Formats: sequence, structure tokens, C-alpha cells
Amino acid sequence: MMSQDFMDPELFADFIVEAREHLETIEPNLLELERNPGNLSLLNDIFRPMHSLKGASGFLGLNAINGLAHKAENILDELRKGNIPVTPEIMDVILSATDILRTMIENLEQTGAEGDVETAPTIARIAALLEGGPLPTPETPSVPAGDFPAEDAPAPGGGATSPALEPEPEPALEPAPEPETAPAPTAAMPAKTVIRIEDLPPFVPDAYQLTSIGEGHMADFMEEAREIIERLNAALLELEATGDGPNESINDIFRYFHNLKGNSGIIGHKELNGLTHEAETLLNRVRKGEMIATPAMVDLLLAVVDQVEALISAIDVGTSVATPLDIRPLVARLKQASEDGYVADPDAPAQPEEPQPEPEPEPEPEPEPAPEPAPVPQPAPAKDAPAASPAYDPEDVAVFESTIEQQITYMTQALAGLADNPDSKDMIDGLYRALVTIQNSSGYMGLSDLKVVAERTAGLVDQGRKQGLPFELLLDMLRQECSILADMIAAALPKLRAAPVAPTPEAVAPVAEPAAEAQPAAATEPAPQPEPEPVPEPEAAPKPEPAPAPKPEPAPAPKPEPAPAPKPEPEPAPKAAPTPAPKLAPKPAPAPKPAPAPKPEAQAAAQGEAGKPKVSSTIRVDHEKLDHLMNLIGELIINRNRFAMLARALEEGKTEGAHIGQQLTETTYAMARISDDLQDTIMKVRMVPVSTVFSRFPRLVRDLSRKSGKEVNLVTEGEETELDKSVVEVIGDPLVHLIRNSVDHGIETEAERIAAGKPPVGRVWLRAYHRGNSVAIEIEDDGKGIDPAKMREVAVRKNLMSPEEAKALDDRDAIDIIFMPGFSSAETITDISGRGVGMDVVRTNIKNLKGTVNVTSEVGKGTKFTLALPLTLAIIDALMVVVAGQTYALPLDSVSETTKIEVKRMTEVNKRKAVTLRGEVLGIVELAEILELPPAEEKHDIVPIVILQDNERRLGLIVDRLLERQEIVIKPLGTYLSEFDMRGISGATIMGDGSVVLILDPHEIYMMSTPGSRSKG
Repeated sequence: MMSQDFMDPELFADFIVEAREHLETIEPNLLELERNPGNLSLLNDIFRPMHSLKGASGFLGLNAINGLAHKAENILDELRKGNIPVTPEIMDVILSATDILRTMIENLEQTGAEGDVETAPTIARIAALLEGGPLPTPETPSVPAGDFPAEDAPAPGGGATSPALEPEPEPALEPAPEPETAPAPTAAMPAKTVIRIEDLPPFVPDAYQLTSIGEGHMADFMEEAREIIERLNAALLELEATGDGPNESINDIFRYFHNLKGNSGIIGHKELNGLTHEAETLLNRVRKGEMIATPAMVDLLLAVVDQVEALISAIDVGTSVATPLDIRPLVARLKQASEDGYVADPDAPAQPEEPQPEPEPEPEPEPEPAPEPAPVPQPAPAKDAPAASPAYDPEDVAVFESTIEQQITYMTQALAGLADNPDSKDMIDGLYRALVTIQNSSGYMGLSDLKVVAERTAGLVDQGRKQGLPFELLLDMLRQECSILADMIAAALPKLRAAPVAPTPEAVAPVAEPAAEAQPAAATEPAPQPEPEPVPEPEAAPKPEPAPAPKPEPAPAPKPEPAPAPKPEPEPAPKAAPTPAPKLAPKPAPAPKPAPAPKPEAQAAAQGEAGKPKVSSTIRVDHEKLDHLMNLIGELIINRNRFAMLARALEEGKTEGAHIGQQLTETTYAMARISDDLQDTIMKVRMVPVSTVFSRFPRLVRDLSRKSGKEVNLVTEGEETELDKSVVEVIGDPLVHLIRNSVDHGIETEAERIAAGKPPVGRVWLRAYHRGNSVAIEIEDDGKGIDPAKMREVAVRKNLMSPEEAKALDDRDAIDIIFMPGFSSAETITDISGRGVGMDVVRTNIKNLKGTVNVTSEVGKGTKFTLALPLTLAIIDALMVVVAGQTYALPLDSVSETTKIEVKRMTEVNKRKAVTLRGEVLGIVELAEILELPPAEEKHDIVPIVILQDNERRLGLIVDRLLERQEIVIKPLGTYLSEFDMRGISGATIMGDGSVVLILDPHEIYMMSTPGSRSKG
């Protein structure tokens, strides 16, 4: 429960407003339902606000409101399922409940408390209706408000595993104390069970239909779910940084999972509902003080968030069909953690629980080691490890199998799609992503042969898509390679399932997260001992020798007593190391963390469906902006009427022309003012802060930091800077790639940084700020920088240019080689970066947004990438110029200044025209020459110059004539023009007279002006 001490007044006020809205929705629909009992849509419209009211009141600790709303929700759910019919008696009871809820809401607003409102009779009547018995009289024994949670106790029995909306009461209702306390149950309590994946309901991979309530409901659900995922990532990272954290942090995380659980229950998403329910249960124990939020718990919850994201991405919004993913590994870990009262640290050595029974082994251990040590003797693993196949964590195998099967499906679909349309970029990209995921997953599991084939095939696809090779020529080869892959996978999976399972639950704690599951087996042995016996555990811890001694203990009852150790805190590292070490050896270092494992699923599911947008197409608008728009529309109508009136006056000829002309001028000015205001308001409506995309990167850097073994801090600045939503939606992927490269290739290892005199912790800055009529986004690191000499050397080695061309490049242009297709300076490809998406793709993506990307670097100091993006993709200010009789538009953002220069002042430097302007040597080029237009017939002594600014570089363009500055609407060039050489052209616009004017791309113009560029292409 959120106590009044932590109550946010604004949150409290929002709840009252929201509760009133819910009740206003419920009551008229109840009356309509009474008239039309068969209308399922009405039942859904009633159920949803009642469910929201229950969830919000539970979070705020409003027990009476929560208890009554929960009971009303139960009966509404039964009505929705058709288990009971809609009758006047039921309608009366629900309407009575809404009246009581309204009274309590009013009391809450006036006094800050729910008040002494009698809810017990109504609750009893609802219970009677649910049981099918007669309605009780008002004298029915009342149920105190504080006991509402207990009222719901029977629910879990029937619905614990059900995906229904609320299988059990809200954990938020803390007044109902749980009968047992986490630390108390030791040997006196019954043994806790070990939660194993095989004990959970089997995974059914078949897609199924979700329940969509009304038009647009599924899109709303997806948008809200993605927002919650962002908030969960941020809140969990904050919790990790601040330790156990204040109650507000835990409450926020709990509320986010609770909202996801409720929303997923409404649409009937079984996996999402079940997973979030287990996370909510775990968090509720933390909120009650029964568990501590440890780094291991944060890791587990972040893995849950990744899986939630994968489940969300696997929903087809158009058809409301969900593709299930196997959540059992995570559900088992969550259940085990809730059962044990702690989350085992996956990075810690295997839990040395063996010392626990040390007081007892002394009389008997010596004769009995023989039966038990056989499976776990230290010498045996050391001898067998090289010959035997590696030991695998069962959960890793399950996640790997699920991921691989999914990628094979994507791969098959992509090949089938390419057979129909070999040029489909979506299918090519989907095939590449599936192959890369198989490559990374097989590498993670140590299947090197499979990884090599997947990497080779992915490289083939990547080479084809980068070099524009016709895929109909590659298709047969790809089919053959993918067939080999599928056969190898089919052969590998049975071996993985049959491989030695290093962390057998009865023996040693596994190395990965399932450590919590294995511990109980070791801790089972003391079960026959008296209750006080576990207390000496700390004293036994320091002794490394008796490791084998406890093992005989399980002989009497190895399996019947799977009670986990009550307290894992004493971790005698000296003893843990000898026993499990051989088990750890075969596993790759990151194996203890399957948290990233769901990530490939999330990525593949999200990107596998090419047509599915990555982000929501909706946008939230402030009510004041809508009001202002309505006012402008009103003014627009008035001006339209004025134009109509003036047109009639001209037709009739009764008014003097001068008078009408004056009125036309005034009306035109008014129309211009309104259209400007309208445009400005619409632009503001479309603007969103870049924080919506920046928010995902703290989590990304945190994961990359762990994976790379480097400690890296991310510093974000300017998150409030606003950009057009369509731009924000697309910049995420380029930024992800740039940040990955900064962490992987830019930041040095701790030892290298210390040797270079730098702080051991690397830093990456992500900042946004306004620069003129554009927004700049910078990604800067304090790493080793980019060495121009190495860039030249790699470019020559990869045959991207000749040694002579490389030598002619200055350092700045040498660094720019990083943007060339096919370039990579990495010695080895890692799973952090080097996934086939080169910097050329980043530049192309930014160019498609009418933006530019620039890089500056200093060896030993760091690297900075600067993205310059337009505020909007729709309307820009442009300078109109005339060249060879044609009008062109130059984006004003890229125009530094305009001037006129005498031709005789121009000189030639390195076979290029140049002029000294205010002490600066400025390169000059004729725009007609770049665009391959005929030169002007008439020669002038003085020529107009437009000086372009491309990041920090400047170039003078000679044009025939300068026109005015004008606001233009950008129109994309049609695909039918793609066969022509359209370099230097970024789009087109339509002028007031209907003529079409091409818009020049300043960055391309600059690149085309460099020596040798015009001869290429």
C-alpha cells in the first residue's frame, strides 16, 4: 500500500478525477446493459473502467474502494464469460456498488479519507450472486475494509495459472498480513519446492486471437505498454544506482508491472499477464519488507522487461493476433525468488550451502561419501571436461531453442518472400537479422560450427544488400546455406537437450540464474535436524575442507525434501571455488546471465514483420493547443467568407475597384497571419522532446558496459529539446549504432585508460540542442579516438581506394572514410557492434531525414559524432537561386551568407578556384558545373556567390541569379526517378504558379565538389 506519507498530492488529485470519469462511464452503460443484456461490447466498456478503478485504488492503498471495486469486477468478469446471466438483481447490486464508490470518492475529495461507508452488505450480496445462492439481508455479517484481501483468498486456487484478468487480489492491499514471514521458516517449516521449468504448464507456440475492445483499443494498448517499458527501464536503473531505494521507486516499479498485468488481462494476453503477475508478486514482497532489492533482483526484473518487450512486439496490431513466446524460464526464476525470499546473484560463485549440515556430518560423513561424491567429485569434472560436451544450464537451452526456432521461421518466411520479390528490402533485412541472431545465439551456447555457418551466410546477405547485387542470383546459394543451417540446428538441439546438465538440482547450484533453484537441493539435507541447527551456518562457512562432508546427507532423502536454504547471505567464497569450478569452465563468461537471451527474440519479433511500425502512429496533444487550433479555424472561416463577399462585389461591379483592392490586400494579410499561426501551432503539436528516444539509452549503455567488461557512464543533456515526431521515430536506430560503437570501439579497457592517465570509468555524452532552424544531436566519448593513419591503411587494405588517393586525403577526410560502404576498422566483430550495419547506413538514414552526420576525433582524446536534423520534414525556409535558366531551392539552414565577388579576384589552388574572403581562403565552384548544366552564355565581371556551410566546412557556389528567401513545402521525389542520377537533389516543391522546383542537398553538393567525386557515378 502507498501510505499517506508517500502520497503525491498531484497523483491523489488525478485519481479523483480519473475515478469520477470511470464512474460516469460505468453507470450509463449499466443502464443500457439492463435494456440490452446480450451486448458483450457494453460489458467490456463497463469492465475496463472498473478494473482501472480497482488497480489505481489498490496502488494508493484505498482499501475500501479497492475491495468493493474488486468484487464488482469479479461479477462483471463472470458476466463477460457468460457464466451467469444479466439479471435485474445483478444490475441493482452493481449500481448499488457504484453509488457507494461515488460516495467514497466524494468523501476522499472533501476529507482525504474514504469515510465510514458500509460496504460489507454489498460485498456479501455480490458474493452470494457469484455462488448462486439467495441474496443476503443487510444483517449479513460485515467484512471489515482491512480484510478485503483475505476475502479474495479462494481466487488463487482457481486462477493462479489462468491468464484471466486478476487471478488474485491486488498485492497493493497490505493491511492483509501474510501468515508467514520470509526469514522465519527454517527447518520447522515444510520444505520449499524447487521451481523447475518442466513443472510449469507446457509451452504452446500457436498464435491466438486477443480481445480487442472497440476500434483503436489494441493500438492504445501497444502505445501504453511501450511507455511503461521505457519507465520500467528508467526506474530499475535508478533503483540499481540508489540501492534498495525509497519506497516511491519500488512502488513505481510495482505499479508499472501491475498496470501491464491488468491491461494484458483485459485483452487476454496469457503470457504477458502471467509473467507480469509473477513480477508483481515478487515486488510486493519487497514492498512489504520481506525481501531486499538487490542487484541480482534488478537484473532479473530487467530480463523480465526485455521479455515483456518481446511479447509486445510479437502482437500484430492489425489482426489482434499474439504470437506466444516461451516465458517459462523467467516465470520459474520469479517463482523461485518469491519462494526463497531472495534472488541468487548469478555472478557469485555457486552457493556453498554444504557447510550448513556440518554439525551433523561429524559422526557419519566419513563412511558415506562414496554414494554421493560420484556425480560431483572434483577430479572427475577436471578429467572429463575436455572429452565431454559442455554442461548447459537447462534454462539457457530452453531460451536458445525458443529463439532458434523463431529465427528459422523468420528465415523461411524471408526466403519465400524473396522468391516472389527478390528486390524486397524488408525481406532481405529480415533474413539478415534472423541469421545474425542465430550467429549470436549459437556463439553464446558455444556452438562454434553453427556460428561459423550462420556468420558466413549473414555475410553473404550483407554483401549482397550493400553492393546492390541482384538477389535472384543469390537465392539458390542462400537456400542451400540456410538448409545446411537448419540441418545443423536440427542435429544440435537433441544434443543440447541430452548434454550433461551441469547444475543438477539435487547436486550443485547452477552457475546461471537457476542458482536459486539448485540451492534448495543442497540445503535439503539439514531437514531432519532440529530447527535451531541452521544457525551455526556462518561458523561452518570459513572451513573449506568439509566440502564433500555434507554430500552424504542426502542419502536418506535426496529428493523428497527440496527445501531451499533460508538465508543465502553467508557465501563462503573459499569453499565455493573448489567444487563448482569445473562446472563453470565449459560455460562462456556471460552465460550466467540469460537476461540478454530474450533480446534476440524481442529484436526479431519486433523487426521480423516488415510492415509493422516500430512506434505508435498516435500523438498526445495538449487540450490548449486544440482549443487554439479551433480558434484559428474559426478565423479562417471568417476570412473565407470575406473572400466570397469580395468575389461577389467584383462580379456585381457595384463597388469601386480601389476599395475592393484595399479589402483584398487586408484580407490577404489576415489570411497570411492565420496560415502562419496555423502552421506554427500544427508544428508545435507534432513536436515531441527527444527524451522519448534518449530514455532507452541508459539501459543500453548499462548492458553494453557489462557485456564488454568496461565501466562506462552515459551523460545525457538537452532531453527537453523538441523535434518533429516523425524525425524522433527514425533516429533511434542510428543513435543505437553510434552508442554501440562508442562503447565497443571508442572506450578503452580500464587498464588501457589507467595507463593513458585517464579515469578508469569511460564516459559517453549524448546531448541535444537547437542550432539555428535545426537540432544538433552529439554522441561524444572520451576514448582512444580515430587514427587517420590507420583509416588510410585500412581503406587501402580493403581496396576502398588506391594508396595514392589515401595519401592525398587530409586527416579530416581520412576520418570520414568511416562512412564508406564496407569499411570497418575493427579487428574482430563483436556481438555489441559490427553486426553488418555500417556507418554508411547511419549516414544514409540521417540523409533520408534531410539531415547530416559529421565526425571529429582526436587520437587519445575521443570522438564526437554530430547529427544535424531539421526541426520538421514538412516545411523549410529556402533560398531560391537561378542556374542555367532553372530555379533551385537551397535550404536556408545550410546557407552561411550570400555575396558578390569580382571574377578577377579568383585564383586557382590545387586546380580549384578559390578566393580570399575576409582572411579566409574559400573554395569556389560553379553550381552549373556540379549539376552538369550548360554554362551561362553571358559572362559577368561580378558573380553572385552562395556560401554553403556543411558542418565546419564552407564552399562558395557561383549561381546566375539570387532570388528571394521563401518558405517551401518539401515533396519527396517519386521512385520512378530512381533510375536517373539524382545526386545533389533531395526533393522538390511546388511554387505558387504551379511550377516544380528541385531542392538541392547541400551536403551532397559539397561532396560532389571535391576532386574526383564527379568522375565517380
